[in-house]
Amino acid sequence: MGEDLLQQLRDIHLPPEPGWWPPAIGWWLLAMVLAAAIAWLMWRLAARWRRFGPARTARSLYRGISADLGAGAISPVQYVHLTGELLKRFAIHGSKDLAMAPESGDAWLRYLDERYGQPAFSRGPGRCLGTDRFRRGQEPDTAFLDGLVNRFFARECARCWRFGAAS
Repeated sequence: MGEDLLQQLRDIHLPPEPGWWPPAIGWWLLAMVLAAAIAWLMWRLAARWRRFGPARTARSLYRGISADLGAGAISPVQYVHLTGELLKRFAIHGSKDLAMAPESGDAWLRYLDERYGQPAFSRGPGRCLGTDRFRRGQEPDTAFLDGLVNRFFARECARCWRFGAAS
């Protein structure tokens, strides 16, 4: 009888490995923190994208004006007037800088220089966006102005992704 009992015994065996599901509470907490961080980041990026929407829209409208000039649909003087109007609309409605509404001449060009980061509008052919555009016989340098305004809107659109760009 004693031998029967010994034969019924089995060797020592390890318990089964724990499964990967459900994860421990720490993993759940980490997943919630990561989900919250990703949601917050997406919300901030969407808000920033919406805030810089006027710059993208103005850039698109400017491309149309530039294409009309290249196709000969508008004269260089009309091009300068339309470009100046678009820049003013962007400053007032897009940048929410209502103080620029009555500005013109050198004050307006200084504002554009400030936004651009260089004195490119108040000096040289960029001056044609000030009061010079109303002088008779002006022949604006449209090639220079086209590049300048393209760079201006490119910088405004790039501000969207720079860290710390508030407006």
